[in-house]
Amino acid sequence: MSVAYEDIYQLVDGTLDRGLPYVGSHLEKIIGRQIIVTDCSGFIHYPYISLSIKKYIDDSFVTLPSLTKNDYLYSETEKCLYYRILCGDSSAYIIVRDLPASLAPLTLTTLRQARLAVKCYFSQMNQTKKDTVSFEREMYGYLFGQSTANLADILTLGNYRLASNCVYYVDVMAVRDVKSSEQWAAIVSYSREFLKRVAPEAFMVSGPRLAVNIFPAGPKAVGIEPYKTALEKNYQVIASFGRGRPHPLYSLRRSCDEARIALNYPQVMGTKAESQYFSDLGIFTPLFSQELEIVKMFCRNTLEPLLSYDTKNESSLLPTLTELVNSNFNLKETAKNLFIHVNTLYYRINRIEQLLRVDLSLMSTRVNLFTVFKSWALLHMSGLWDWSPGLRQNSLKK
Repeated sequence: MSVAYEDIYQLVDGTLDRGLPYVGSHLEKIIGRQIIVTDCSGFIHYPYISLSIKKYIDDSFVTLPSLTKNDYLYSETEKCLYYRILCGDSSAYIIVRDLPASLAPLTLTTLRQARLAVKCYFSQMNQTKKDTVSFEREMYGYLFGQSTANLADILTLGNYRLASNCVYYVDVMAVRDVKSSEQWAAIVSYSREFLKRVAPEAFMVSGPRLAVNIFPAGPKAVGIEPYKTALEKNYQVIASFGRGRPHPLYSLRRSCDEARIALNYPQVMGTKAESQYFSDLGIFTPLFSQELEIVKMFCRNTLEPLLSYDTKNESSLLPTLTELVNSNFNLKETAKNLFIHVNTLYYRINRIEQLLRVDLSLMSTRVNLFTVFKSWALLHMSGLWDWSPGLRQNSLKK
């Protein structure tokens, strides 16, 4: 039950060409038992575990013992052999279960002879991870408007071969109650593996606060809820999602912008939805389907007279109108929230009407102003427009 010396290099070649299953199946034939190969976190790389969308990814992890001195540990109670292989600044583990103690020494010799093949596999994978980090950084910058790099060049970094004649849609995920950067890193890693199992053709990029999933559009879109349920169950957090519409590959940023707007829509509107589709935003779907510069101009042209007046006179007409909109033009509630007398409110309303040349008693005026303020809030909260310093950010939120 040992690997011939000349076979060691064949194992390396086979593993580099065909992946971990090559050396894994080879060892199983020699040892006569199933083996498990994991990374240092206990994530199983061999055998491949196929997960249905209803099954949690927890089944892809095993608990590893602490190996401080030796490169192996045999557990008599578990009848399990753990063998550690150092791979640069990380480790890989080969696990053999249901192994009698009498067979442990010979099995350990066999595993050691396969060490180079396993080490080469993980070294190759670690280099791929480094390439992935570079790809994610550039792609995240591209999607969020922080990079002017060419999308084709960025995709080459990640070795992605995406069809330019196909359409893709974007999900943007935000997670509340994350306790540390380490937990966020774990959530991103978990999400990436979950996505790999339920949508192998998709890919994910992450930033300091948001994660972005990119899917090829097809007859059946990947559901948000199973992913959200699995994430919240395992990490005790609250995940929110916004989904953009399908767009051609080289308009991927457009779908990302839509997803960001959808993500923030519930908060701006004061609803409790945690999964929001851009196509379900009512009047804001056709509005934000235009170029964003058009929407910005719509907001700027409407509110600029009040902004200029407040800046010159150190007055509060814009916050007053904001509160009117947020209170559905309830004068008593507006005066109460602004801590002013109702007569003061009447004076401000009269001045607002003069500057904007509108009649605030008309429903058409109120609908127009509601649309303006909520659009501006959505742009701000989505990071799609640098907020004018003259505007009080909190004043435009519900």
